[in-house]
Amino acid sequence: MRIAVISDIHGNLYALEAVLRDIKTRGVKKVYCAGDLVGYGPRPNEVIELIKRNNIPTVMGNYDDATGNMRIVCGCEYKDEKALRLGESSIAWTKEKTSGENKAWLRELPGEIRLSVSGMKILLVHGSPRALNEYLYENTAEDYLKELIAENDTDVLVCGHTHLPYVKKVANGYVVNAGSAGKPKHGNPNVTYAIIEAGGDGDLKAEIVEVRYSFEETAREIESSGLPPEFARIIRTGCA
Repeated sequence: MRIAVISDIHGNLYALEAVLRDIKTRGVKKVYCAGDLVGYGPRPNEVIELIKRNNIPTVMGNYDDATGNMRIVCGCEYKDEKALRLGESSIAWTKEKTSGENKAWLRELPGEIRLSVSGMKILLVHGSPRALNEYLYENTAEDYLKELIAENDTDVLVCGHTHLPYVKKVANGYVVNAGSAGKPKHGNPNVTYAIIEAGGDGDLKAEIVEVRYSFEETAREIESSGLPPEFARIIRTGCA
């Protein structure tokens, strides 16, 4: 059985549409989302509606939490004062533009999803099982990743939040980061998602898929929306 995992769409409708089309061409029937549907991008409501129409099970991301619960900050890790101010602008704009109905829907998203694929236990979260805004990078200490897998009784830990995709095998399981299906930070404008296939023998096949899309349309919408133009640069370059 194969599943697809998307994450960190951040209001980028054109990217999400392209990713869902690509998933369909690969014959993957079930899609899950690791959160952060909103923030930074110009189409929060449309992204939420598309996720709902496609019945995609979704966990709560830190931007979903901040928007749905009308928080002042999203709990992100900012590299400097400029990044902090940009993040605050994003939160304020997104809260204003997201409908009351969609905020209510975001508030009800679960913190985790557990599923079994061909006998393998999979845990889907946004940041980590310990905190929705914790960053699990590919170079995160293996002992720490093993600890998270063991204490959460899972074989595969699937996350997002970093916008940097990877598949990593550790001694007691796997960690899969789906990257970003809307605001990539891996150095090019293509968006990413993960396909996970579990065999009955306990082996896991996982791949990161890059998808091209009309990123210039999203960048131009950002520039005309009242969002900081810096967000358009990130969309065009894939560099934070």
